[in-house]
Amino acid sequence: MTGEVPSPRIAQRLRGGKSLSMRKGFLRSVLAGLLTLLVVASSLAASERKPGERRTVASSAPRLALVIGNANYPKLGTLDNPGRDAALMAEKLGQLGFEVTAVADRDLKSMTSDVEEFSRKVKQRGPQTVSLLYYAGHGLENDSLNYLVPVNADIRKRADIPHQSLSLKRVADRLASAGNQLNILIVDACRDNPFPAGIAPSGTLGLVPMGAVYGVFIASSTGSGKIAFDGDDGHSPYTRALAEAIATPGEKLEDVFKSVRRHVRLSTREQQIPWESTALEFDFYFVPPAPPPSQSEQLFAAAKETGNLALYELLIERFPSSPEAAEARGIVAKLRQGASAEPATASSAAALVLSRAKRAQTQAPEAYDLVAALFPDAPEAEEARAAAIRLREITVLDSAGPAYEGRELVQMIQEQLLRLGCMQGERNGAFEAPTVQGLRRASLLSDEPYLWYRPTMAALRALKKIASPDGCGRQQMVASPRCLRINGEDYCP
Repeated sequence: MTGEVPSPRIAQRLRGGKSLSMRKGFLRSVLAGLLTLLVVASSLAASERKPGERRTVASSAPRLALVIGNANYPKLGTLDNPGRDAALMAEKLGQLGFEVTAVADRDLKSMTSDVEEFSRKVKQRGPQTVSLLYYAGHGLENDSLNYLVPVNADIRKRADIPHQSLSLKRVADRLASAGNQLNILIVDACRDNPFPAGIAPSGTLGLVPMGAVYGVFIASSTGSGKIAFDGDDGHSPYTRALAEAIATPGEKLEDVFKSVRRHVRLSTREQQIPWESTALEFDFYFVPPAPPPSQSEQLFAAAKETGNLALYELLIERFPSSPEAAEARGIVAKLRQGASAEPATASSAAALVLSRAKRAQTQAPEAYDLVAALFPDAPEAEEARAAAIRLREITVLDSAGPAYEGRELVQMIQEQLLRLGCMQGERNGAFEAPTVQGLRRASLLSDEPYLWYRPTMAALRALKKIASPDGCGRQQMVASPRCLRINGEDYCP
């Protein structure tokens, strides 16, 4: 009824309902505000990251490894080296800070349990953990799927393979399910063909390259249709090369395995070529690179190389508390006693530091940064800034760019040679005389040395960095009686 005043009890309920509604509205507003702040904070954090900057796994991240070596197969015979290979990898990984679990001669139930327990352990250690699983023993491909063979396998027909072996895809998926940032799965398998011809014909030897599994780097010692040599010196060629490569300071994960592939390919005369599958978005170092030298260290090195008094004085002025400045004071006193020439100007000092950066065997942007930081108004500073930017761009391209092999690599090299006018002909993928001659001509334009008589990624990267507008067109070809015999053919560029 219009105008009727509600009873006190009804009025109280109305007030309570309004109060509840207001509280819910207030909570929704607060939650919305918090979500907005989170979005803004994420955007700001993303905007602070430099374009092209790649994340690197911290060297302090927990490292866990599971090493499996299967050598003694009652039904398939004994392999000589998987046990020794597994022991070598366990030792090397332990030296590199991995907490290693090593097991040997595992049956299917044990292998499955090992992988499950390892995955649980990785998950417990947290999302920053780096895990590595290494397997040495028998393995094979069946219907485009890869399998690791346990020691109790009694495979009499092809249908037995999925039931008596451990799927490599299952292992990769189990590692990925741990939710950690990086998993490395290394398989040195397919060491011979112990199976009857009807079960594992030669076409099923080796492991077929797998599709990428996010967060997992998968490496195999050999490709489809090929065996992995067991080795005649106590270790397989693959594991021996791997054990050496992972101990190299400053080598990224992908570069480690490129080095392994090159060594294995050459040592087996191209009968065994390893492969990798990766979906990683950041860098990992088994042994991190040494930190770049500080500006005081660089300046002190430049002063000692040139013996220039002005550089020593600049070091003492800019970095008075550094250990280098303390040593420089004694050197300056001696130089002043015997000095007769006028001290160098700031401009000439900048030129000396810039010249040293250019002469360095390994070009580093930090060396050019030093020029720009110490002599910001000198003419050399602008050149130094441009050089540092270019070197950093090259580093990003090198680390993010794809790797090519075989015919595809030759075609990419030919494309660059045609761009530079260093060869004539087609981009046909054949590494023949015109391409070899073009590579040798282009090597004169590059500051980076490479093997001009062999198709390599180093050659391709060097060619891409040549910005000469005239290319080989500005070269004058001089007749030379010197020729090089490669693969039975004479090349006389």
